[in-house]
Amino acid sequence: MDKKEERDQFFPHERLHAYARALTFVQLAGAWIDSWPSRFAVRNQLDRAMESIIANLARAVRYQRTDKGTYLLECSLGSVLECAACLDVAERRLPVGTDHMREGKLLLQEIARMEVGLRSSWLEPMCAKEESEPYEAGEQRYFNHESLDVFQRSLQLHDVLGGLLLGVHGEHRYARRIDDMSTSLTLNIAEGNGRFSMRDHGNFADAAEDAAIKLAGYLDLVDAAWGTDMGQAKSLLREIMAMLEGLKGYLATESDE
Repeated sequence: MDKKEERDQFFPHERLHAYARALTFVQLAGAWIDSWPSRFAVRNQLDRAMESIIANLARAVRYQRTDKGTYLLECSLGSVLECAACLDVAERRLPVGTDHMREGKLLLQEIARMEVGLRSSWLEPMCAKEESEPYEAGEQRYFNHESLDVFQRSLQLHDVLGGLLLGVHGEHRYARRIDDMSTSLTLNIAEGNGRFSMRDHGNFADAAEDAAIKLAGYLDLVDAAWGTDMGQAKSLLREIMAMLEGLKGYLATESDE
């Protein structure tokens, strides 16, 4: 078989290192997901985010060097960041060992670097290779969103809510909704920070704010129905809301310039 015939055996996206590494992550994280209780939102969120990485990357290659191709690639990158945030949430809710999380984060970081480099190559016609550009936030950080105060506050909120979600009321619909909304809050902060468009970033910040408002309502429901003191959680949530409001204002100003 000559080289041309060998190339014809593959779809274009299958020749990308980023695609192969993404499949490796799917195999790795898929085994974790199977061991997690189905009631936790992060289980389904991680499953969907992994699917999005693969599907959007495959479609992006079809439309490469076009606006649609770049957009799909950015969607895939956003899902990489969503997966990373899922691991942070899971570490606080589920039996995910530190070594496993580190392995997953390093793999996701590698995929993100490749996708950022690929995006640059599509935007620069003279550069036609898949590069590995930096995509990290310094020592002990894997992604830029991990350095954001608002993201770290959202993780603290998961710590505070852990007792409620893992306790006697953990199966109740109120607890499930609190799990849904707190998970959505964290994931939207992470994914939005990876968007190159200020407008797109603002849309994710708005989604995070919407999740936070719904979460506040459910915290009040729990307080009223069960007499559970949600004061610490609501205090953190107010801080997060203020940070999101500031972020949205900044993004709106930048996108207007």
